[in-house]
Amino acid sequence: MTLAPGSVLPYMCTPSSEESWSLAVMGDLHLAPEQMKLFDAAREHLKGHMESHGGGEAGAPSAAGVRGQYLDGFGLPYALVTGNHDLEGEEFETDEENLAAWSEAFNQPHYWAADLGRVRLVGLSTVRYRGHENSNHEVYIDPDQIAWLEGQLREHPHRPFVVLSHAPPMGCGLKVVQEVHIKNRVAWLNHTSDPRVFLDMVSRHPNIKLWFSGHFHLSHNYRDSISTVGGSAFVQVGVIGECNRDGNRQSRLLRGDSRGYQLMTVDHNTGRTRLDMAAEWGDASAPVPVVPEDELLCDPDAGWLCSQIDCKVGDNSSGFVTWYPVGSATILALQAGGLLIEYDMASAAPIGLVTRVPEGCSLQLLRADGSPAERDDGADVAEIQVLEPNGELRESLPRNPHGAFFRIFHPNKWRLKRQQRMQAEAEAEAATRAQALVAA
Repeated sequence: MTLAPGSVLPYMCTPSSEESWSLAVMGDLHLAPEQMKLFDAAREHLKGHMESHGGGEAGAPSAAGVRGQYLDGFGLPYALVTGNHDLEGEEFETDEENLAAWSEAFNQPHYWAADLGRVRLVGLSTVRYRGHENSNHEVYIDPDQIAWLEGQLREHPHRPFVVLSHAPPMGCGLKVVQEVHIKNRVAWLNHTSDPRVFLDMVSRHPNIKLWFSGHFHLSHNYRDSISTVGGSAFVQVGVIGECNRDGNRQSRLLRGDSRGYQLMTVDHNTGRTRLDMAAEWGDASAPVPVVPEDELLCDPDAGWLCSQIDCKVGDNSSGFVTWYPVGSATILALQAGGLLIEYDMASAAPIGLVTRVPEGCSLQLLRADGSPAERDDGADVAEIQVLEPNGELRESLPRNPHGAFFRIFHPNKWRLKRQQRMQAEAEAEAATRAQALVAA
């Protein structure tokens, strides 16, 4: 029988709070039959490095399907959280039905806790795919899980917490893919509905020490593959298979004991490990990543995926970004590649794409009466115009219904597909009736 949501998973717990332990964290499996040699080799890498540091024993319930068989092959207890592709079952009409089937298949609740030594490990899952207003690939944590996590943190204020979720919280500072996840407004947890709740939780509960997430299919070799807010570290998790964006196949390995932890990268191209960060649980200061400089993929001047979007709000020292104030809530950043990105001022996080400005074109910010905006803070900006090199109007961009400037580029494809299917069925039924009338 599957445990209730929010349960402590006994098979994931260590026998005592004094034990050392190892936790492998894998992101975005996307198991593909033609790539199973890569996945099998990666599993051996992780097993070897965990066993060398006292890995756990088997005992987790077995799961169904290819993914279950692969994970069972570790011979170690495991637990999962859902991501944006886990509720895509064509046979289900609702997210609730799909989530229930997922829990049954993997014999676990979708959000859960486990005790690793003195650490409380928690897993949060997206519960929405069909129900999103726009892109169905937003990672949505529902109010029940948020309230449960708040309760866990209040109940255990002196225990270090490690959080797992598919996407990261907005404002954490991790690298994102602007032309995919920012454009489609699916980068952050609850990106389109109160995304600040998670970082607010971190600010009120400094015992959240580590927060792991995947979603972007990026490696661990960027300066912002690990970021810190206060004393909490946010950790990007790469992928094992070929569905990576930069040629690297990596997983995370967390080794802990009663005093602190070591955060490692396991490189599945070589099988080697690398120390990325270490800290003591009781240290309230920000942990410092120690990734070797020569292993970082690029510096802030190196182009695609290399920090054009990573400048802090107000910083134009790199020359890559021109900032346009548009009020107290958001600010626009025109990047060297032509993307006009909107940032949330409170969290300094990108929240959406406005448009692409072709080379040679310029921007004009206007008030509601069509005259040029004059206020330094941009609060009087009602419209943005993109002008051709000859001064002719190319595009007019008024504020959207949210009072911001980002655009919606990605509709809910599941809903659109369903509408198209229903329309096709209605047309087929009408055609059948028409034929019957003709025959009569």
